[in-house]
Order: sequence, then structure tokens, then C-alpha cells
Amino acid sequence: MTGQDFVVDTARSLVEDLAPDELALFEPVSRAYLRDPKKVLSDRERPGAILGSGIDVAIALLSPVALGVATAVYEHLLDKTGEAIVERGGKLVKRLRRSKEAPVITADQLDGLRALAIERAKELGVADDLAEKVGDTLRATLEREL
Repeated sequence: MTGQDFVVDTARSLVEDLAPDELALFEPVSRAYLRDPKKVLSDRERPGAILGSGIDVAIALLSPVALGVATAVYEHLLDKTGEAIVERGGKLVKRLRRSKEAPVITADQLDGLRALAIERAKELGVADDLAEKVGDTLRATLEREL
């Protein structure tokens, strides 16, 4: 799984759970996000701008937020993996290469990723109650997938 796959799959899971009516727009929004994340995040309250349709709809899409949150989580996981490799002097890489299983993420780490998701969602202008739902859904998704 590539980084882009992780981001898109994780974000799609968030949208499926929190805004299923938005799934029809998810693919074009995710393609636009992968091309230019900053533009999509800055245009998130103008779906016509995100999709290049010129149609302004007075709703705020969750898809760009979900993609932004998934990207932040992916980057955090990469940072933590890099730290672990450095701390263990490459032993972790050898163990992972031999192992067929993915590394286990602890409950405390999942809680940390949930907090990161909430923080990032709020940075993107999401209301506190929806940011909490994004964090809870992300935690559940990661728990299920990892």
C-alpha cells in the first residue's frame, strides 16, 4: 500500500461513515487533492471550485477534511516509524522484512492518532462536534484496518 492509497482509503472510510451522501463526489475531490492539496483545502467550502465545475454549492464538503486528516495521520505514522528505525539501529527493518504481519498499534497510539485527527480537523475549520466524530471514526477505522 502506498502513502496515497493509505490517505485515500482512510479518507474514504471517514466519508462513508460520516457523510455517505458525499461519496459520489469523493473520487473527483480525492484526485484534485492528490494533485494540489493546498488548493483543495483552501477551496473546501466551494465545491464547484474544488471540482472545477464552476458550480457553487452552499455546503462544506467533508471529503477535503477527511483527506487532510488522513494525510496528517500518514505523515505522523511515517515520522514515528522513522524514529523507531533510528532508535533501534535498523533492527526493526530487518524484523519487519521477516514478519508477514504489520506492526501492532497500541490503544495509546490510537488515542494519539485520534487526538491528531481532531486537532487537524479543527485547523481545517470543522466544528468541534464534527471534529470529535472525525477523530472517533478515524480511530475505529484504524483499529479495524490495522
